[in-house]
Amino acid sequence: MSFPSWMVESDAWRTDTVYLLDDELRFVDCNPAWDAFAAENNGHGISCAEIKGRLILDFVPDVLRTFYVHKFWFARRAPGWTHFDYDCSSPEKIRLIRMAMMPLEDGLLVSNHLRVEEACEVRPPLTTEESSHYISSTGIAVMCANCRKTKRLESDEQWDWIPEMLRRDNFKVSHGLCPRCSGYLYG
Repeated sequence: MSFPSWMVESDAWRTDTVYLLDDELRFVDCNPAWDAFAAENNGHGISCAEIKGRLILDFVPDVLRTFYVHKFWFARRAPGWTHFDYDCSSPEKIRLIRMAMMPLEDGLLVSNHLRVEEACEVRPPLTTEESSHYISSTGIAVMCANCRKTKRLESDEQWDWIPEMLRRDNFKVSHGLCPRCSGYLYG
């Protein structure tokens, strides 16, 4: 299984992260932009060489697995491109990416195109009191697996974008879905 020549010759090949999945949803290959994006975002253990042969679902949080299984199943059976948008933000940048999937004879061609990118607002570090609104007494914070907002302990409906929470290591993360993402992905 190899990349179609029209993809390798396209502008998307240089700018978008593009990869091939086999019929079992295992990584077959990635374009150079994959490794560049991983390196830029401190993606340890996810270079193309490290993920080849692994199931893509190994990298999907449990709370998103049903969504992605459905999308991959549909894309394998649909004529032409299937696409959806997802958040892929970092502490420094807010990003909206469009995943487009096209069936091939023996798998899927997947392209991830950056649609929106803006700098995150610079904020002072959270105080201990502010952190106590997000991190439980057992040291767990619930973050949305899609948009990466952090849930306030006192409200199931209040989720806040706190970039520094993406970088901190003094707590454990439990993945959930904020109301907005739950409605978008499963509504």
